[in-house]
Amino acid sequence: MSKTIRIGYICGLGLAGMVLASSAPAQTVKEIWRTPGFNGPESVEWDSAAGVFYVSNMGKDPMAHDGDGYIAVVGADGKIKTDKWVTGLDAPKGMAVVGGKLYTADIDKLVEIDIAAGKISNSYPVKDAKLLNDVTAGPDGKIYVSDTFTNSVWMLDGGKMSLLAQDPLLMGANGLTVVGNALVVADLGDASQGFDKIKPGYVVSIDLATKAVTAFGSADPAGTLDGIEPDGMGGVLMTDNMGGRLLEQAPGGAAKEVAKLEPGAADMEFVPDHNLIVVPITPTSTLVGLSWTK
Repeated sequence: MSKTIRIGYICGLGLAGMVLASSAPAQTVKEIWRTPGFNGPESVEWDSAAGVFYVSNMGKDPMAHDGDGYIAVVGADGKIKTDKWVTGLDAPKGMAVVGGKLYTADIDKLVEIDIAAGKISNSYPVKDAKLLNDVTAGPDGKIYVSDTFTNSVWMLDGGKMSLLAQDPLLMGANGLTVVGNALVVADLGDASQGFDKIKPGYVVSIDLATKAVTAFGSADPAGTLDGIEPDGMGGVLMTDNMGGRLLEQAPGGAAKEVAKLEPGAADMEFVPDHNLIVVPITPTSTLVGLSWTK
């Protein structure tokens, strides 16, 4: 039997609430810190070597080539270490750390940042891209980036971009992560009729050997999915952006709510060694740290 516990908390942004769901075995999610002061934060990436989070900030317009996007550096305690570490971006979103480089999706190009230098070191345009969104890396160092509005996923390999997959099942391809031999994709959903009439998406798996695209779990809509991370148990954790929820899904199963967050919960990061989940809340330009006890 499951139960729901509501907790109230007061922070600098005012009174808010979080609904925490637990089931057998019990899972507990608890907010441990909250940091304001960003500018349209969309994604969080953990750098285990440096012991910091990178936070992408889109600026005023997530689709504009206006140069006001930047990357911030945040400690594991949620405190901002460097507000504008790398600037000169347009509207950076998903990120991945590979071999001393930070890769971020920036509307129609994948940008490479030299971490040691704190500077942009390369840029990889994606032909006819509409909205490059999330980024992840495979164990072989290949970089994958989703293009939400073209239902596709691209790959950077050997300095060249190529199309990995384009399929109706990648309906609003958004969050990316690698589980085993598959690239797992969280679909935002079908926004072709406008975001006010969006049809929620689900989770899809791309076999990295065959490129076959199949459902990861239940094909029933799970939400307007954004961030996705392995849960350490063969399944995935996801954020439902518009629904403001943290979800978990096992292969072949249905998505289940783990915690109630806030609308605008974007591309989260999960650090298993710290039992820490970090979620950017884009509309309030806030970063929230959650402890997750499984």
